[in-house]
Amino acid sequence: MVSARETALKILYGTEKKDGYLNILFDHSMQQSELAREDRALVKELVFGTVQYQITLDYAIGCFSNIRLKKISPYILQILRLGLYQLYFMNRIPMSAAVNESVKLAKKYGHSASAGFVNALLHRAAREKKLPLPDRKNSETCYFSVKYSHPEDLTRWYQRMFGDRAEALLSANNQRPPLSIRVNPLKTTKAGLVKQLEKEGVIASPSLLTDCGLIIERGKNPEQLQMYREGHFSIQGQASQLAALALAPKPGDLVMDMCSAPGGKTAHLAELMENLGEILAFDLYEHRLKAVEDNVKRLGIGIVKTAQMDAAQEKCEYFGTADKILLDVPCSGLGIIRRKPDIKYKEGLVEFNELRQIQKNILNICSKYLKIEGEMVYSTCTVNPEENTELIEEFLKSHPEFELLPAGSTHMSQDVQTKLSKGYVTLYPDLDGCDGFFICKMKRRA
Repeated sequence: MVSARETALKILYGTEKKDGYLNILFDHSMQQSELAREDRALVKELVFGTVQYQITLDYAIGCFSNIRLKKISPYILQILRLGLYQLYFMNRIPMSAAVNESVKLAKKYGHSASAGFVNALLHRAAREKKLPLPDRKNSETCYFSVKYSHPEDLTRWYQRMFGDRAEALLSANNQRPPLSIRVNPLKTTKAGLVKQLEKEGVIASPSLLTDCGLIIERGKNPEQLQMYREGHFSIQGQASQLAALALAPKPGDLVMDMCSAPGGKTAHLAELMENLGEILAFDLYEHRLKAVEDNVKRLGIGIVKTAQMDAAQEKCEYFGTADKILLDVPCSGLGIIRRKPDIKYKEGLVEFNELRQIQKNILNICSKYLKIEGEMVYSTCTVNPEENTELIEEFLKSHPEFELLPAGSTHMSQDVQTKLSKGYVTLYPDLDGCDGFFICKMKRRA
């Protein structure tokens, strides 16, 4: 059977050489793997941690070797990254195991000289003990880039946008997010679910942001539980839960979820509607709607109808039909880097013009689908003002028939309610302890 470290190596190789998404490759690999639960956890730690600190690790490789990174074969480079990550960021891994297992992989995926190179470099790193970093006095941007493993252009963007807070945000992007779930009130209660989880050895505490959320403190992977398969809860981030709560659909409403896949927010809307009314769940890609359909079926929801549709293409048959609309638009994803660290390395990440145009088109078109007095929530998982507050301000100036609407509710924390009283809020990982997220609620007037 393939070991945990070799499995991690294959995922990392696929991510970089085959241009695959890290979370998708990881999930696919785990579906096919026969590894035990402890080894799966090790694979996840190795894979996501190595990608998270890739720039930091590559800088260390450059310090400990005279060979340029581009001259190192792709497999050997990934083996070096894995080995260094274990040495510098995983205290529970013995130095001998980190080095010896890396050398074994180098022998299998390289040759004897490669194995010797890996052995020598990792032993030197182990002797040095302290992670090498550039001199902060020479360039703070370069120092932050290496220390927090963000490309320099992205680091520079954070410095320009957030000033003295930039370092806190960069650091927060590397912190591991808590695992949070959302209770399905159609099948259970919050108290009842907590007791059921305890019986399975899973300890959960209340979310600090929403009354429908729980934080998994320790225990089994919740997705492996029978309760999950029976639809008693969903895996969903705390900040993400706020979008449906802000929209606050009522039983009997006609709701449109314009970018619905994979269906977490769609299902939440249906739960708030008590499974009464109708939700039209659209997505650009038809194959992604299968995830929406599977999700609502698991949760016992029967009011969702899915259909393939490009939200940026106008459909006049929907003009003035919806009571509520959720627009969770495509975005840069700068608020969820800690969940998807490979986002950092996306080419042209801080070039927002094309993305903003897509967002503006979707907002302009979908606003026409609302009834008079209808309500709409625009949300993103980014902390970029250009995609959030600035875009909304432009929309309101060109659409005087729309106004901001207070979006706080008793289902949210008092702090979030207060922030949403003006109609929108940006949550930050360094300040709010959750994913970076933007929510704005608007109403269409006569």
